[in-house]
Amino acid sequence: MSATIRTIDRTEWQRLARSFGDYNYRQLWDFGTACAGRVNAVSEHVVIEEDEEAIGLADVRIKRVPLVGGGIAYINGGPLVRRNGERAGSRLRECLNVLIEEYVHSQGLLLRIQPAIGCESWNAERASMFLDCGFSISTRVRPYRTLLLDLSPSLADLRKNLSQKWRNNLKRAEAGTNSLGSDYSVESLMRFYDLYKAFRKKKQFDVDLDPAFFVEVQKSLPESERMRVALCEEEGALISGHVSSLLGDTAVNLFRANTKAALTSRVSYLIQWDGIRYARKKGFRWYDLGGIDPEGNPGVYSFKKGMGGVDVTAPGPFEYCPNGFKRKIVTVGEWVYKTFRRRR
Repeated sequence: MSATIRTIDRTEWQRLARSFGDYNYRQLWDFGTACAGRVNAVSEHVVIEEDEEAIGLADVRIKRVPLVGGGIAYINGGPLVRRNGERAGSRLRECLNVLIEEYVHSQGLLLRIQPAIGCESWNAERASMFLDCGFSISTRVRPYRTLLLDLSPSLADLRKNLSQKWRNNLKRAEAGTNSLGSDYSVESLMRFYDLYKAFRKKKQFDVDLDPAFFVEVQKSLPESERMRVALCEEEGALISGHVSSLLGDTAVNLFRANTKAALTSRVSYLIQWDGIRYARKKGFRWYDLGGIDPEGNPGVYSFKKGMGGVDVTAPGPFEYCPNGFKRKIVTVGEWVYKTFRRRR
């Protein structure tokens, strides 16, 4: 029996998504709809089924080109295919074929997919499969590169694998008198945002989606899907913060922010180690350190590299273009997509 595709509601999506090991914050219902709303796109949540079994899920953001037709169908962090510890290569192939048929052949859209990060072998397997299915690698979107830390070793071994500098600074921070706590509340995320604004102003950098965006998303999320916020205080003053997403089998470092006092006391090491330890305690297999740019931001790269993760790059991004007349309007769709990405 061939696979089929259908749209599902929020309740069914959340029930099914939690059973996938590659579930991630970019495939959260509320994250996808919020991103789509920023560019007047539509977030379409679909399940791909075979023999009445869900073999894949995808939040597909669709931005159509008025009057001339066509547009972009964009999947960020999906499709989800891994269940019960499986890599599910055959499931991915089936899902890709169904997505191509639905969004490219039936709807005449440019299909672009940025898969979620994985270990090196899974990244390579998926890259080969996308190309075999007729996708090409997009050069218009920067690939996601990060350091991925395997949490399966014991906590003692994870600490032993830290660089010498990292262990020394962590030990110094642990000897301090700072107060460290964490929860999943909107209020704590708002407190972190105040800290982050000052941190960003001092460092003079920008991000596509800052913590203010995640505050609004957090308000709609159930407790089980919310971001974890760790905050560290010194004599009652907030000096360091860390925000992570814990879904599927991978914890993701989303944001961090520090004051000058935190740098002096090395609290940034303590709060990051707390995130690693917490994720491992909760049974997560991987810890994504949140992206790296060795050339553009060598200081942050050096800090993250000291934790002992493996340098990996997510496969893709990939795209599949419609044939015939629709191909002539792909350039228009690309312009729409650039706008879409810039405002995400």
